[in-house]
Amino acid sequence: MKLGPLKVALRIARRDALRAKGRSALVIAMISLPVLGVAGADIVYRSGQLAPAERVERLLGGADALVTAHEPGSTVEQLPFAEDGTLALGVRPGQAPSAEQTRSAGADPAALLRELLPGATLLPAASGLNASAGSPNGLLRTETAEADLTDPVWKGRLELVEGRTPNAPHEAAVTREFLTESGLRLGDTTTLKGLEKTPFTVTGVVEHPGDLAKVEIVGRPGEVLAQLVAAAPAAAKPPTGAGERSTPGKPAWLLRLPGGKTLDWEGVKELNRYGFSATSRAVALDPPAESQVPYNNHAPLTFGSGSALRSDSTVVVATVAGMALLEVALLAGPAFAVGARRSRRQLALVGASGGDRGHIAAIVLGSGVVLGTVGAVAGVVLGTGLVAALRPWIEETAGTRFGHFGLEAPDLLAIALVGVLTALLAAALPALQAARQSVAAGLTGRDTVKPPSRWTTAAGLVLFVAGAATALLAVGTDDGTGRGLPVFAGLDAQTLMVLAGSAVAELGLLALTPLLIALCGRLARFLPLGGRLALRDSARHRGRTAPAIAAVMAAVAGSVAVGLYTASSDARDAAAYRPHSPVNSVSLGVLTDTPQLPRLRAAIEQDLPDLGERADLSTAVYSWCAECSSSVTVKDGLGRGPRPLVVGDAVVLRNAFAVRDAAAEQALAAGKAVVFDRAQLNGDKVLLQLTGGFTAPPQPGVNPTQEVREIAVDAVLVDNPAAARYGAAVISPRTITGLHLTVRPTGSVWLPATAPDRKATQRAGATADQILPSASFDVERGFQSKSDLPTLALTGFAALVVLGAACIATGLAAADSRRDQATLAAVGAPPGIRRSLSGIQCALIAVLGAALGTVNGFVPAVALLKARAVDYPGATDPIVVPWTDIALTTLAVPLVAGLLAVLFTRSDTPLTRRLS
Repeated sequence: MKLGPLKVALRIARRDALRAKGRSALVIAMISLPVLGVAGADIVYRSGQLAPAERVERLLGGADALVTAHEPGSTVEQLPFAEDGTLALGVRPGQAPSAEQTRSAGADPAALLRELLPGATLLPAASGLNASAGSPNGLLRTETAEADLTDPVWKGRLELVEGRTPNAPHEAAVTREFLTESGLRLGDTTTLKGLEKTPFTVTGVVEHPGDLAKVEIVGRPGEVLAQLVAAAPAAAKPPTGAGERSTPGKPAWLLRLPGGKTLDWEGVKELNRYGFSATSRAVALDPPAESQVPYNNHAPLTFGSGSALRSDSTVVVATVAGMALLEVALLAGPAFAVGARRSRRQLALVGASGGDRGHIAAIVLGSGVVLGTVGAVAGVVLGTGLVAALRPWIEETAGTRFGHFGLEAPDLLAIALVGVLTALLAAALPALQAARQSVAAGLTGRDTVKPPSRWTTAAGLVLFVAGAATALLAVGTDDGTGRGLPVFAGLDAQTLMVLAGSAVAELGLLALTPLLIALCGRLARFLPLGGRLALRDSARHRGRTAPAIAAVMAAVAGSVAVGLYTASSDARDAAAYRPHSPVNSVSLGVLTDTPQLPRLRAAIEQDLPDLGERADLSTAVYSWCAECSSSVTVKDGLGRGPRPLVVGDAVVLRNAFAVRDAAAEQALAAGKAVVFDRAQLNGDKVLLQLTGGFTAPPQPGVNPTQEVREIAVDAVLVDNPAAARYGAAVISPRTITGLHLTVRPTGSVWLPATAPDRKATQRAGATADQILPSASFDVERGFQSKSDLPTLALTGFAALVVLGAACIATGLAAADSRRDQATLAAVGAPPGIRRSLSGIQCALIAVLGAALGTVNGFVPAVALLKARAVDYPGATDPIVVPWTDIALTTLAVPLVAGLLAVLFTRSDTPLTRRLS
């Protein structure tokens, strides 16, 4: 087509868009919304990519370098940003340590650093112990640090955002998350566990621009870290029940060099020889060539890391984005079909005036160009404005500040172009249908009914099978060479194959839609009058019905795909989750026998009423001398090492193991052991291991051996793999005493019907800590799924699209069938026939689209699950179908759509003039 006719087509499309403002606004909204989302996501992503200068500011603040005593006595190799990669190389066997290694091994790191960099000012920048801070609800776990916030060297690394800087003794600044979790406000005081005699007044709120979620208290230099280290043996509490103490980070300093000096790459490598790692402002802003970085020659390659390797998230994001673009095209299709059908007389006049099929198709495609351009530009502009308006909320949600507001012109132009192409794709099928329409049918308003093309049906079947096979077989067939290397747009071959296969499968189902509609029309003779008319009308006007079904199919396919993927991911994570006690259980533990245990139990039950009956836990202790003892264990039949033994009564079985078995309780009372894994049995007995002293004096170069005794105890088996994770066996205290062993109480466990809320848990934990700092208190809440909200949102979105697309098609059908309805009214059809006709048509569109979408949604979901299985070999990846969500989308929503169509369709039909 020459340029002149193209201008005419675009002019007609523009005038038609202005004439039908409602329909045009609908198409523009459909195009602009996804463009808005993608443009906004691109701006957020680009804004989060820090330039070297921005990254240096967050790491160094106003300093010239950040130096860490990474591994004194070793040689360090690093990347220009030490945080990106650091490798410590020790002394090789058979070689003497270098002079630098010898010197750094026994020297004070700060003093050595001052010798290596004369005149440099060192400001400590290491994090301190994790500590417990007092709050109105109890105790709060927090990180600790020291900084003189009046010194501008901290600006950029640690920002004061509210209040004032601490400038008096025992004043401190805290992060926003600290205030949120503790319930404190500016001006309040808090104490750190172990430093209760010196409360700190909160004067300011600070933030780490790269970690807004950090819970931290920042004291003045010399007031926090050293004092916590000194008090650690008495005050440090394990962060979990494992008894592991928190340790401070490696010594680190911010450096200010005298006289405008800089630390160049040679100076960094000199520090590396003494075991220091360093990030220098000068080096970061002007990095050396890769050949000058020794780390690149020795750094280990880790499977699954690095920008060149394909990640599971890349496949997911690419597939969802590609399917979303196709979905937008299908969603906008019915709107273009409405426009083409409303303009069919005008298009027929173009054909009658000498225009060929290309001119008619160009006019409809011109609508796609005009509306797509307006929608794409609007989407980019609105997306930019939306990100700018929501920037504080986005930063808070992401947990990091933007480095800059990233507007990348090539990205935004490409996104807008994709929006225009999407509109063209949406207008392609209506344009083809309009071009094939006969001039006579267009002028008279009559449709020509043709059976579905066999070639189209065959092509659709082939496309669906080929697309599904491509997506499902693309993953896991690579031999590993070049795996993950980008091929197009930063995506690797397997990602592109999953994306392309999913799209081709959806297009195949789209091509099969006319056949399915025609088959439904054949069922009309079995239905009453309303249903018969509805099915035959839908089959006769497949041009308006197929796009609506395609729109429903696209939305449901996306919802089913993401729902199935997230449900399967939850199932995998839940299977991998290992609770330390039954779900909802409340556990209290002590490390040693203490007279405070009864008081602890009473305090917990007072703070947390309705816990139910209490199970008191104990352990069996074997003593082989006056001051020598060890815990008794269970010998494992599979050679996995000794297994823990629990001493308790029948309540322990119920609370600590969630086992309610009358026979097991009777056996326990009769002096037998209860085991939960057949591997712990030796015949009908369980073997208890008593580990004693060394069999011989220790000898140089010889691993000492200890005396091990075994005692056989009658046992019964309760085959329960879940209970076996909590302990190997349970034996009553009376049985242990009868074996001349000692019973030592270790705590208690309760099993309420529901777990206590978090505020009550925090309050009880603080009570336990006040009575006995070394006690552990925990509530097992089980696996916590994090995907419920996204899945619910996608299901709701799909339901709205199903309703919307079905209602649009029903409204178009009602407008097109006015003559038929007028004829029915003229021959005496009851008024309700119009309502039933609309309701059944609407439900038919929703049911067919939802069914096809459900089938198609399995293709990308299963492919994504296979992609994840390749990335994590050996992991179990079950396929879990969210039947509730699928039933809601495929059954309940179509029923609602049909009822809405019945309720909002007028019964009376005005008589219209018919052409002879």
